[in-house]
Amino acid sequence: MPNTEIITRLLARHDTWRGQNPKTIQRNLASGNDQIDLLLKGGWPAASVTELLVQRQGIGELSLLLPTIQHYCQNNHLSVWLDPPYQPYAPALAAAGISLQKTLIVQSKNHREWLWIAEQCIRNNALLLAWSEKTAPSYTDIRKLQLASADSGHPAFLFTTGKPLSASSPAALRLEIDAADEKHLRLCVRKLRGVAPGEHVLIPRSSELGPQSSLTKLPVNHSYPAMAASTDIPRSTTNVQRLNA
Repeated sequence: MPNTEIITRLLARHDTWRGQNPKTIQRNLASGNDQIDLLLKGGWPAASVTELLVQRQGIGELSLLLPTIQHYCQNNHLSVWLDPPYQPYAPALAAAGISLQKTLIVQSKNHREWLWIAEQCIRNNALLLAWSEKTAPSYTDIRKLQLASADSGHPAFLFTTGKPLSASSPAALRLEIDAADEKHLRLCVRKLRGVAPGEHVLIPRSSELGPQSSLTKLPVNHSYPAMAASTDIPRSTTNVQRLNA
């Protein structure tokens, strides 16, 4: 006999396609920037993994997500930063309207733990921002996180550097980010349903993205002394047991 509960759950998933439907509705989360929303046909894909292909770290890539982080924190969700390459600067986060009490920094011990933490964060309704400097996640790893996002209904963001643009990925969105010049970021779509690969837009680093978008004011761009923020942002080097919804 068919398991009706399993079928019901499958039909409720955001990435399940039904043959009778001529169009698949893709939910989006507004990015806080009109140019980005126009490029992405509505904003960041919800219930999906977004892979941010950063050509060089510290060019202002995190500023693109500040409105999203703020939105989640204001709606009582944790923002979990997994293995950030630099020390997050608490005063800049607070100035951007991001609650430090809803921000958690986690350092994994190995890739297996990294993947477990990432999946648990997504499934427990946290906003995940993850960096993969130690070991690049495989296609299977990203697929597992994509399924977790589809089940939870929340987006997840993976920052990667040095990954070939031609590499296959199950992420709903692959967005290349590079510095066009000193005043602009270049965002180029590499994979997104309904958008031709190569479509791009130039985003001003300061005027369009707010006062925190300049390179010197970004939360993650420089290594600050650990003492400066040791008591400001919760940190963890152990497994996350349970996250607040």
